[in-house]
Amino acid sequence: MKTFKALLPFALPLFAVACGGSGGGGSPPTTSPPATYTYSVPAQTNDGWVTGHLDDHGFDAALILEMMDGINSGRFSGIDSVTIARDNTLILNEIYPRNLDIYDNWVGNTDPERHVVHSTSKSYTSALIGIAIEQQYIASVDVPFYDLFSYGSYANPDPRKATMTLEDALTMQLGYTWNEWDVPYGTAGNDLQDLLESNADVAKALLDLPIESDPGTSFTYNTAATIAIGQALQNAVGVSMASFAETYLFQPLQIESAEWGRTPTNLPNGGSGLFLKPRDMIKLGQLYLDGGVWNGQQIVSAAWIDASVQAHAALSYSLSTGYGYQWWLGGFTHNGQPIEVWSTRGFGGQDIFCVPSLNLVVAFTGQNYDAGEFLPFELMQDFILAAIN
Repeated sequence: MKTFKALLPFALPLFAVACGGSGGGGSPPTTSPPATYTYSVPAQTNDGWVTGHLDDHGFDAALILEMMDGINSGRFSGIDSVTIARDNTLILNEIYPRNLDIYDNWVGNTDPERHVVHSTSKSYTSALIGIAIEQQYIASVDVPFYDLFSYGSYANPDPRKATMTLEDALTMQLGYTWNEWDVPYGTAGNDLQDLLESNADVAKALLDLPIESDPGTSFTYNTAATIAIGQALQNAVGVSMASFAETYLFQPLQIESAEWGRTPTNLPNGGSGLFLKPRDMIKLGQLYLDGGVWNGQQIVSAAWIDASVQAHAALSYSLSTGYGYQWWLGGFTHNGQPIEVWSTRGFGGQDIFCVPSLNLVVAFTGQNYDAGEFLPFELMQDFILAAIN
């Protein structure tokens, strides 16, 4: 897995970059789980999930128990939670003891079960755009991106800025001169670091950047772009992004744990600042597997789901063959064959994996900020997918 880190680093969250930090902080949990794992069916609550047993949903339980024993014993370190749903049933939800860290300070979080999801936030922001389009606040993904803002004038004028669309932003093909991968996060010379340290208004700073390639032609990972998409959403709907999300996404999904870290302009950080509990976090994956429906209610249009998980940008990374509307595509095999997978990916191991052919959703949270952030991919391939015939 070491080769993957050079290919797909995740975006360091806004405030850690702004403060010059690159690690997760925090000390090891004050209590440790027992070395031998004992499985139990997740609790049945009033959060919308039906719960069930691994044995009733096609799993070789021995492999799952081996994985969980490995987490408990420290063989697989830095995992804060593992959550699995299959056949629309929550069958595993294990949350490990952890100490609160620097990220929890962003929202004053005091609940160790609630976790920052870092760049997985991007996929929630994309869902909100789909809802806004369905409600006709935004005409379509073809709308010129700059038309969604009202700053008046911009630095580095270039006629190609007028051709940039909302879809170009969603698929990270904006064409800006930008690089947040090759220089470590928290280091001068990293474009995200430099932009956040020098500007309070992230969207305006992004839109002021020079263009180096035609929009829509080249993928360049850009966390500031997703934050700007949140600003565009807020401009279009006429209420705060947080209020819009609460009314049209979180409440329908029966999510009560959501909280956003904010930018200096009080904009929710849709690029990396969302906090959720794991059994709420995984609901986004189930929503997408079910064509935008949660417990009989259409929350996001099926058309938006379909468009979101198409490869609008072709990639040749070890873990991805394409990028959709803030979703990564590809990266796993099952029974020796490539399998369709959609995933969200967050710095430190905050990931949601959707496997439509197996009606499977898996979510991880973690604290692998310095190494091992691809451990969820190993566990997904070697244990979870391997446990399903």
